[in-house]
Amino acid sequence: MDLNSTEQMTGQEYNELRVSVGWNPLTDGQAERGIQHTTFLTAVRDSGRIVAMGRILFDFGYTAYLGDVLVRPEYQGQGIGSQVVEGLIERTMAAAQEGDRIIFILGAAKEKEAFYEKLGFRRRPNEWSGAGMSMWRTKQPSGPRD
Repeated sequence: MDLNSTEQMTGQEYNELRVSVGWNPLTDGQAERGIQHTTFLTAVRDSGRIVAMGRILFDFGYTAYLGDVLVRPEYQGQGIGSQVVEGLIERTMAAAQEGDRIIFILGAAKEKEAFYEKLGFRRRPNEWSGAGMSMWRTKQPSGPRD
């Protein structure tokens, strides 16, 4: 393997990773916009081919959302995902102000909770926090109005 990390990837590569782990692809435009508006991104390549990625959306106040930690199945179990997450957390903390306390939030994919627990994340609900929640919506095309 010839692994190297970068802060760049395309929406097409993002969709390739999504499909490789069994997620649905996004529209090309949606994937590209998501990558462009990410605060911190790490992409891992093996001889130029995208094999893993992770991203953080950070408000530069106290909330950082860890999203889309994706590792191609044939590369899982080799510590790549852990390195991606730890690097993203380090980059976020480097951008924080001295004394800031940052909460890292994520929505783990089903059966992936143990991976995040090894990195220090806690399951919800717990004694301080309720269950995580999510909602998907699809914007419908707008047409002429009567």
